Amino acid sequence: MKKLRRIGISCAPVVVFICALSISAQWNKKPYSEWSEKDVKKVLNDSPWGQTQVYSDTSNEFKRGVSRNALGTADNSTGDYSAVHLNIRIRLLSSKPVRQAFSRLIELMQKGSVPDQLSAQLKGFVDKDFGPYVVVAVDADANESKSEIREFRTLMDSRALADLKLNTYLSGKGGERVYIAQYLPPQKDNLGAKFIFPRMVNGEPFIGPDTNELRFYSEFSEKFKLDMRFKVKDMLVDGKLEY
Repeated sequence: MKKLRRIGISCAPVVVFICALSISAQWNKKPYSEWSEKDVKKVLNDSPWGQTQVYSDTSNEFKRGVSRNALGTADNSTGDYSAVHLNIRIRLLSSKPVRQAFSRLIELMQKGSVPDQLSAQLKGFVDKDFGPYVVVAVDADANESKSEIREFRTLMDSRALADLKLNTYLSGKGGERVYIAQYLPPQKDNLGAKFIFPRMVNGEPFIGPDTNELRFYSEFSEKFKLDMRFKVKDMLVDGKLEY
């Protein structure tokens, strides 16, 4: 399992854009080397291989303040009630489209030609063979709540396999569950935390073209329960099932 720690890339940091996605991207109609920023965001956050689970908390956002009336005297007033939203990004890192999106994002950040050494690193990352493993990368961002994002990132840094092995799994054919084999906290590759699962069950892939959906589930903490479903029929790329 030691070799799993080399899944990331040690090159320029990846910045994951945090905008909500409702765009009609062309990422599935052109080479990834021609993807725009919108195309990249679409693949990472709203595609067959990358989805966003929004955590909302409305329990403690009722704010009270003091305002001034027309006479200049103080009035006690209550502020607006607003929810806290945390975007939890759940991505199938072992799928080539997700790695292509991260690679393309780094290229776009270069604002010009990509150095040969970096280009070679990115190509190696895209072409990496994940062998008998399925890797789910999880990260998070938030527009409003710095405390929520700090809490989630602290969890990502502190979780261990022992915390997750009984309640973190992938399910596929007939709801059969495959439980987590390894957990890697976030590294300097900016890909997020990595949840690693066996790809094979009884010598065969537990996901096939006849599988309806791939579900990722993790009771990451009592507060944060991750639950995302990916439609398998949409994961085909050039006739190959990518996950």
